[in-house]
Amino acid sequence: MRLDKILVPTDFSNSADHATAQAVELAAQHRSLLELFHVVEPYGELPPNMMAVVRDYIEKAEHDAEATLAAKSEAIGTDIDVRYSTSHQVSPFEAISQKVESMEPDLVVMGTHGRRGYERFVLGSVAEKILRAAPVDVLTLSLEAPLVKRDRGFTRVLVPVDFSEFSQRALDTAFSLLSEDGSLHVVHVVASPIYPTFYPGPVALPVQVDPELPDKIRAHLDRWLAGRKAELTIRDGDAFHEILALGEEIEADLVVMGTRGLRGLTHALLGRVTEKVVRRATIPVLTVH
Repeated sequence: MRLDKILVPTDFSNSADHATAQAVELAAQHRSLLELFHVVEPYGELPPNMMAVVRDYIEKAEHDAEATLAAKSEAIGTDIDVRYSTSHQVSPFEAISQKVESMEPDLVVMGTHGRRGYERFVLGSVAEKILRAAPVDVLTLSLEAPLVKRDRGFTRVLVPVDFSEFSQRALDTAFSLLSEDGSLHVVHVVASPIYPTFYPGPVALPVQVDPELPDKIRAHLDRWLAGRKAELTIRDGDAFHEILALGEEIEADLVVMGTRGLRGLTHALLGRVTEKVVRRATIPVLTVH
């Protein structure tokens, strides 16, 4: 995975600062251009006689934002190519989308809490839209996520796969980010149990319906790996819970997931599983488009 340009949208919250710190480590490791981006939001519609006040407010907000960005950029140091920019729009999502379109970054790094609370900045509004719509990989971090330092890299990476083309992209991306002495773990979660629908009968587990299912999954994964090494775990149950549980068990420092599943956008991993993982994970989650 090439990381020539990294974009970090920031609202100056603690979560955004934490995400910025991880982006700095990645930029140093990959010698990337790092750009901090802040959206100055005007609040509400005011009557015409208040427009002068609005202009003064926006000018001051932009000046303050640029001063803050300049200070944060200077604090990062001189060993990284750091830039910063601002935009003022009613919709942060539109502003960030336009920035992604013009900058064409290889990666967007965002925190999972915002200045106005969990539901305002991240998956309730801005970041969920970015994850769904932006044609770029997105790395999200919670405040609890430990930072992966530049000299260490990602040493334990977890990749959930459903054998769609999107999870294959996630697998390839994970290998490209894995440190030389790192280990890659693949998990495939089989929905369980299977309930009879058109006829009466007992509830069954997938392996009871097809005892050869684990061998088929391993054979399919071997073809994908093409000689690369990875540990495979097959679990049954709720994918969201099993992914998070395995991530804790192996002490993963990164989860890499595709943004769509086998059934396309209407049954997207992002809408059904990835969104939940991003919201609850205490380790960084990279969503791959």
